Amino acid sequence: MVALEALNALYGDCLLLRYPGPDGKERFWIIDGGPRAGDSGGQQISVWLDVLLPRIEDIKDEINADPNKPLPVALGMVSHIDDDHIFGIMNLMQKLVGATAADPAAVKFDRFWFNSFEGLVGPKPAGMPADAQTASLQSLVSVQNLPGVADEHARMIMESVGQGITLASSLTTLGLQGNAPVRGLVVAKQGQQPFNIEGAKVTVIGPLQKRLDKLRKEWEKALQKPTKEARQAALQELFLPQKLMDSSVANLSSIVVLVEVGGKKLLLTGDANGNDIVTAWGELDLGPAPVLDVLKMPHHGSIRNCSEKFLRTFEAKHYVFSANGKFDNPDAPTLEALIKMHGNRDITMHFTNEDVTWKAPGYTLEKDGARVKNLKEMLEALRTAYPGPWKANARKAAEKSVVVELS
Repeated sequence: MVALEALNALYGDCLLLRYPGPDGKERFWIIDGGPRAGDSGGQQISVWLDVLLPRIEDIKDEINADPNKPLPVALGMVSHIDDDHIFGIMNLMQKLVGATAADPAAVKFDRFWFNSFEGLVGPKPAGMPADAQTASLQSLVSVQNLPGVADEHARMIMESVGQGITLASSLTTLGLQGNAPVRGLVVAKQGQQPFNIEGAKVTVIGPLQKRLDKLRKEWEKALQKPTKEARQAALQELFLPQKLMDSSVANLSSIVVLVEVGGKKLLLTGDANGNDIVTAWGELDLGPAPVLDVLKMPHHGSIRNCSEKFLRTFEAKHYVFSANGKFDNPDAPTLEALIKMHGNRDITMHFTNEDVTWKAPGYTLEKDGARVKNLKEMLEALRTAYPGPWKANARKAAEKSVVVELS
């Protein structure tokens, strides 16, 4: 059986993929590790300490594995630098580096995919001002050196550049650098063959090479500005999303993969822009988009990332929303748009958290004008406005994850 688990990663992502390998034995992936901490049901939790590591121990019990040996993980992946995706994995890797007989490693990664910011932007360009030449990558984009950044999410992404440097160092220590078997940046290229990860066919859909080329040009232009103040302004623009559609550098560099295993198709999107995924699919000449078994909704269901074009292009049987209401994700307009377009099919929306409340004054349904303040009210209103076979499934408070089983 193929199963995708979306762990309670608060406002971030932490996914487990389970599937039978060629030898019939179960394989495991870990994709992203959630943010540092946050409120869940009135309690402060750490995603990696209170959710991910305990879930790994649960899995060992389920498969009767030796509790004193690490769980083999066929693929680990961080979709992009951003605290709500990278923090837990960064800490898990540091723990693996420091593992001892008295404190053994919980997992052993066979391979790991991660595009560091340093790898994405490349070496510093020639012709930089002297004060920029001597500055480290982390210091160039630190929020202390860019004091005008008020956008909370942009500040978190800037801080995660340093987290990415730490993760890259741990990967090197553990012999996991290089994105095997990719051999370089995980990037979508026309004509590139899918990768076989222990029985799973993996097609890289994003980021597109031309997106990275554009990023590098913008990065070079920013660093070549003649004054510190001009560089600060240019660097801020790279991290701040546009108001209508998300174009921040970290989200546009998200790793997006189509996973085909056991006759099932899963599209894992990170925080990518939905229009970019549609564009990439066409430019990669992948043919008509298939009906997916699972679609992990981009950027926690943000309406800036889930355009009508994206929702119409990629139909799925199961839609997974990993969010808890922070930054208003999942956005209420995304939920109505999805049900408006696909609620007449037998689909299921899965939510890692059901206690989602939107900022006042809430949301007014486009169809019948019902006013809703939270996810529970929203689902009830959608059921009235758009009757159909669609279903909703939220993680139970006592559970660590919401599970999509594909039998």
